[in-house]
Amino acid sequence: MSERILLVDDEPFILSGYKRGLGKEYNLDTATSGADALEMFSQIGEDDAPYAVVISDMRMPHMDGVELLNRLAQSHPETIRMMLTGNSDQQTAMDAVNQGRVFKFLTKPCSATDLKIAIEEALEQYREERQKETASQHDAIAVEHLSARLSHQSRHDILTGLANRLAFNRRLTSALETARNENRKHTFCFLDIDHFHRINDACGYTAGDELLRQLGGLLSHHRRSGDITARLGSDQFGLILGDCPLEDGQKIIQKLHDEMKQHAFRWEDVSYELSVSIGLIQIDSESESNAALFSAAETACNVAKDNGRNRIHVGSAQDATLTHRLNEIQWINRINRALTENRFRLYYQTIEPLNPMEPEGDHYEVLIRMVGDDEQIIAPGEFLPAAENYHLSPQIDRWVIRNTIGWLSDRPDQLETLSLCSINLSGLSIGDEEMLGFIQQTLAESNVPPSKICFEVTETAAIAHLDAAIFFMQQLKAIGIRFSLDDFGTGLSSFAYLRTLPVDFLKIDGMFVKQIDRNIIDWTMVKSINDMGQIMGKQTIAEFVENADIYTQLQEIGANYAQGFLISRPRPLFEKDTILVEQEN
Repeated sequence: MSERILLVDDEPFILSGYKRGLGKEYNLDTATSGADALEMFSQIGEDDAPYAVVISDMRMPHMDGVELLNRLAQSHPETIRMMLTGNSDQQTAMDAVNQGRVFKFLTKPCSATDLKIAIEEALEQYREERQKETASQHDAIAVEHLSARLSHQSRHDILTGLANRLAFNRRLTSALETARNENRKHTFCFLDIDHFHRINDACGYTAGDELLRQLGGLLSHHRRSGDITARLGSDQFGLILGDCPLEDGQKIIQKLHDEMKQHAFRWEDVSYELSVSIGLIQIDSESESNAALFSAAETACNVAKDNGRNRIHVGSAQDATLTHRLNEIQWINRINRALTENRFRLYYQTIEPLNPMEPEGDHYEVLIRMVGDDEQIIAPGEFLPAAENYHLSPQIDRWVIRNTIGWLSDRPDQLETLSLCSINLSGLSIGDEEMLGFIQQTLAESNVPPSKICFEVTETAAIAHLDAAIFFMQQLKAIGIRFSLDDFGTGLSSFAYLRTLPVDFLKIDGMFVKQIDRNIIDWTMVKSINDMGQIMGKQTIAEFVENADIYTQLQEIGANYAQGFLISRPRPLFEKDTILVEQEN
């Protein structure tokens, strides 16, 4: 009898009859007019049970049942509304039902038995809606909590608690802008632990993680207010000393380095000296870009290593940028020649379901390699950064799309066994209307169903061109193409943007996956990303699956697919013809 029910009728004897017949089974209140009913609703306090059901006579003076229930539909939409009506009023009552204002109408005279049946149906409807509402609230709270946690994790290194490379890069952008616009000077410090791999090899990864935490603590302790300290890579750290010219920065970092030299790392009763090489550069009005500053600072650090390690070297951003630019120009010439002479090759890597409910067709990612002058295969990491910086990546994307779709179109047997083929798109291709038309035309002129193609876009590229990316995806999804968000989890606010991006798959970044078999923090991160993806209706693909323990952990977490060296190494695409023939034989 917890749910409250309100009966409204201008004839008291009818109300008293229902009260006698149903009052012992239900928590019944009565009102003799629409105004009285509205007043009773308005007096419900925060601690009072709400009215689950209201049943009103249709014909009443001053305010009839239609007006009453219309007003309650606005003020208390959760209450289930029913109407008592005579035969002559049935059309009006039916109209109210059809318009969604009334759950059900009952014809007078209505017996207590018939009214009880109607009340039970209304209460069942009320309980179902409350259960759905509660479940929705729980899901919303879960999403909010995970979003908040992952938003923090997206800006911080999980192991050390310092800022991560993405947050550091944003601060570097801000420092560069103030240097250019306000002629302010800052110091960029790049640190690298010397021979860090020896700690991992001698003591294990747990010891290595502890050393990183201790160094992170030292850096955090000595950080000035307003400065930023970040973990940039596995054993690399960075500091930006704001409004600190290089000469002053050298003094600050020298004191920090002296304390590092005094720090002894102890593990299982063995003491190890901490050796750190440091590169320093100045951020000023002459600095060109974040990439140039990173290159200069890292180059300065490498010079410190070359000079004997465990020391500080002051570098020049301009010199490092010039060297980097000359190297990239050489790559640009080689990329243009590879496009002209068709010196690129397609490779593939299998993507395997972790918990298949039924057999699936071939699912793989298409990769690209370059053939060098000596006929050696060149990995994409060598030439793609230069292609991005010099706006050649869309041309490479077109080559990959044209040749992949052409290869599939010419091989009906391969196409028949194919479930999904993933093709990478660079950030410069996202939102490019010419690229959009090229993809649509290439598919239209082929035998390849769009539903068998999936484009992979990095999270960073999608967020950088958010509106264009959404439009680009929507246009291609309209013809059946699917999308995968690559390197997911490394972005600034991953899940805040995920709600707006119409992607089908999340590829969990390999930096989180590759140590989940031995690092509970990475395991938790992967599980959180997978749980959030599942809540949002996305399938998850884990990269860098390199051993059976990682594979088993991903199965337990509930990820959908795995990709990595355990499943298959990248192989030339033409080898699939041989594999298919062998399978048929």
